[in-house]
Amino acid sequence: MARWAQERGAELLRLSVRTDNARAKALYHRAGFRLTDEPGDLMPDGVRREQIMLRPLQPPHLTPSR
Repeated sequence: MARWAQERGAELLRLSVRTDNARAKALYHRAGFRLTDEPGDLMPDGVRREQIMLRPLQPPHLTPSR
């Protein structure tokens, strides 16, 4: 997905995760995502909000080949 997004000019990937989903946050963190201070969407309970995580992307010409 990151490569596809880079090839189309994206500068970052953005996702939202539940605040109580520590396993998902750890997985995304290992994949290069970092928590932000940006408020996410309201959860179905109408009180809590999701957390937003971002992963910066390098332009394709700067991405190391595998």
